[in-house]
Amino acid sequence: MNIRRLGAGLAASLGIGVLGGATAVPAHADPLPQFAPIGTTLYTFGDANFCAGAISVDLEAAPKRPGFVRARVTPQGYLSGPCGNHVMIGWVGSAGFRHQDVYVRTGAQRGKTVTVDLWVGMGPAKIMSSSWPIQGPFAEWYLYVP
Repeated sequence: MNIRRLGAGLAASLGIGVLGGATAVPAHADPLPQFAPIGTTLYTFGDANFCAGAISVDLEAAPKRPGFVRARVTPQGYLSGPCGNHVMIGWVGSAGFRHQDVYVRTGAQRGKTVTVDLWVGMGPAKIMSSSWPIQGPFAEWYLYVP
């Protein structure tokens, strides 16, 4: 009798586990092994009025897209804003050398994040980012793309 109950409980647990596994799960980014020796913030002058500002660039693996890196570019605010910047992201990886421009704009407060997926290729890679035209320091990452 106890064996039957144990078997029925095990079958019910497996059925619930299988059904639970079939439900949609939101995609989360995989961890992206990376090293940023200079940091991940660009300090720059805006495109008008010489307004100084900062832009954060964060990298993560694009969910369910092997070889892609998701870049999140966020203006942190400008003194004497509103202003904006072209942010150039360049990389070299197994997909070769490529680049992409992103434009961000905001006032004194933190602005909207612009998200782009970059085809870098799988394996070791280097990504660099700077405002364009170059007006301040750049940021760089050494990473391994899954």
